[in-house]
Amino acid sequence: MIDYLKNGLFDIRSDQMGADAIHESIVAGVKLKGAPLIILFCAIIVASVGLNTNSTAVIIGAMLISPLMNPIIAMGYSLATYDGLLLRNAALNFMIQIIIALIGASIYFSLTPIHEATSELIARTGPSFFDMLIAFFGGTAGVIGITRKEKTNVIPGVAIATALMPPMCTVGYGIANSNPDYIFPAAYLFLINAFFIMLATFAFCKLLQLKQAAVVKERFNKILKRGFILGMILITIPAAVSAAYVAIDSIIDNNLTSKVETFVNAEVNSSTTTTMRATIDPERKNLRLDLIGEVYSPDQIDRITTNMADYGLEGYTLEVVQDIRTTLFNYFEKENSAGILEGEIVIV
Repeated sequence: MIDYLKNGLFDIRSDQMGADAIHESIVAGVKLKGAPLIILFCAIIVASVGLNTNSTAVIIGAMLISPLMNPIIAMGYSLATYDGLLLRNAALNFMIQIIIALIGASIYFSLTPIHEATSELIARTGPSFFDMLIAFFGGTAGVIGITRKEKTNVIPGVAIATALMPPMCTVGYGIANSNPDYIFPAAYLFLINAFFIMLATFAFCKLLQLKQAAVVKERFNKILKRGFILGMILITIPAAVSAAYVAIDSIIDNNLTSKVETFVNAEVNSSTTTTMRATIDPERKNLRLDLIGEVYSPDQIDRITTNMADYGLEGYTLEVVQDIRTTLFNYFEKENSAGILEGEIVIV
């Protein structure tokens, strides 16, 4: 059974290119002159326009044509095969591409008349632990695709999943607008993607036991392993902490939303009055309810406020807005016959 899984179902060498062909393919991707340089410039502009206009389709197009992933894979491959010359060329190529991308994106965002941050730009400022998983497994799929005899749609898929150009252009947006809130998070996201793609390439090339340099010093092996371990620790810690905070905040928000939903449906909504919107401010400990229908008296509101503690909302002040009496009440009553919906509860 184990032999079948190893040599049959999960056999990755049956359709693998020869070591020389793999080497030539990766080396060819490192060159940055002529067509690759023009393509890089086009990808920068396309990605910047997509981020600026909030167009997901345009951003995906920029990911597909960007050559940024080639030197990263070459660096991982060169470390696995101890090819110092390729490592130097790939690292130099990578740095040049980063500089060109930053300059191009910064110039574009300095000249564009649209300076407001779009949701696509904001999305590149929240790196997390999950981005590491995407980059590592995406990079693994990428190097598998590169080493196959028959090329598939793996590489385009990896280019989209492990987005490299959008974070770099977001850094350019931050530079153009002198906004560090975009510069550092987006740069960190780019670093996560680049490092874990390189790590995945290194690990898979080691697994394939590709041709290595004739003389390999054991000391170099130890330095290499320690470098990857140290890099993983330094890069993982901030993202893991960020993911923990996001998870905790999500749990707290969901719990608070559930409490408010139960409270409103049990104590506030009735056959003649319904809640159009509930706005929660956890910092000020304030709950605002926008009601429509029959107006509650001050005594009724006091009774409702007193009951808040029974639903885990002790310490909260209740602000009731009920001057929206219109003939549309019947419509809202039918729409919200099941009570207030989660989408109508907002945490500010």
